[in-house]
Parts: sequence; structure tokens; C-alpha cells
Amino acid sequence: MFKSNFTFQLAFLLLLPSLAIGQNIEIRVFNKTGYDLDSVLFDQFYLGKLSNDSTVFLSGISEIVMQGDVPLRRPFGLIEGKKRPFNLTPCGTKSKKVKAGSYAFDIFIYETGNEYRLYWKKHE
Repeated sequence: MFKSNFTFQLAFLLLLPSLAIGQNIEIRVFNKTGYDLDSVLFDQFYLGKLSNDSTVFLSGISEIVMQGDVPLRRPFGLIEGKKRPFNLTPCGTKSKKVKAGSYAFDIFIYETGNEYRLYWKKHE
């Protein structure tokens, strides 16, 4: 009985660090659109409202897919009084998964008439 319990505890202690390693990504997102954004999404993470010139911090993320130096998926956010066309399906060409690091991204806007698209830029 003692040996079995000791083996279980030892196995748990050996696995514990590997469970914690999987959440080593920290991300800061800056709203540089000039607008207040509602229902903002970063990949599958819901950020909610993001006021103009504000910043949100994300942690506890296990991995993100990057294309170059920005996230693969375009940012999503609603702007009152503006029409947002549907998001295009991201192309995974030259994309890579990252599982650790600190990143900072700006959300910018491209406007044509009353329509807009949001896009990422590496924060400088």
C-alpha cells in the first residue's frame, strides 16, 4: 500500500511541471483604431469591449498560431455605425505555432467608405 501510494505521488510530482509549462504565452493588445471596439476576439479568446487607445493583457495561453510576426487570425471587433464585411478564412501558409513568449500587438483599421477591416501589427 505504501509503495503504491508513493509511486502515485512521485508520478504526480513529475507530471506537475509539464502541466504548467503549457501556458507560457503573455499577450498585450493595443487598440489603435481610433474607435471603441465591442465584442473583440483574439483568436478564440473573448476580450469584450476595448476602448480607443486602451490595452488589454492576456495570460495563461498555451499556444497561438502566428504568420510572420502577427497572429494568423484577423482581429474581430464591432464598431457602432460601421459595416464590417465577413472575415476571410486565414491562409496557413508559412504559419507556425508558438508555445512560449511575450508578445504585443496593435489592432489597426482599414476603412473604405462605411466598411472596415481590422488587422494586426507588431507593437513597437
